[in-house]
Amino acid sequence: MVYSRQIKGTERFFGVSGLLYRSNVLMYDRGSESLWSQIKGEAVTGPLTGTELEVLPSTLTTWKKWRMQHPDTQVLSLETGFSRNYATDPYLDYYAQQSGFRSFFKLGPGEKEKELVVGIVIDGKAKAYPLKEIKKAIQIKDKFAGIDVVLSFDASTDQLSVVDGSGNNIEQITVYWFVWKGIWADTARY
Repeated sequence: MVYSRQIKGTERFFGVSGLLYRSNVLMYDRGSESLWSQIKGEAVTGPLTGTELEVLPSTLTTWKKWRMQHPDTQVLSLETGFSRNYATDPYLDYYAQQSGFRSFFKLGPGEKEKELVVGIVIDGKAKAYPLKEIKKAIQIKDKFAGIDVVLSFDASTDQLSVVDGSGNNIEQITVYWFVWKGIWADTARY
């Protein structure tokens, strides 16, 4: 997820708190020391509790596909002054595991904890769509919370689009199923 750091006219500086909230990491902002749910995009404790962050567009893709679409992209230098090896991913073992970290719910038939889902929230109601189903179908049309929803996937760019019947964007997040279900316990599932 990508969020704007502008909150009520003030630019905030965020960090990783090291704390979990319903199986998902909490961010903090250095100004107010409020803790922020990465999934909900809102402060869950501190003076800014209930304040929502503005979601910015983002794409989950490969570097190769990104460079094809945006050849002038600049990348941060690996020369950070720290001895960390940025060529290795410290989470490779976690990605390979089938179970989530501190997952606490029972799976339904055919569900996998670390299955990637696309989650949407409309009028306080949540629904999850398995990403592999969207990729397979290329486009899924659904009706949720009284609204026509169209989910589309462009494999050449890895661009995921979620819009209403009028073509207006619906905020969405791609996340592990166990994390989505942990935050939105009453979620519907496609």
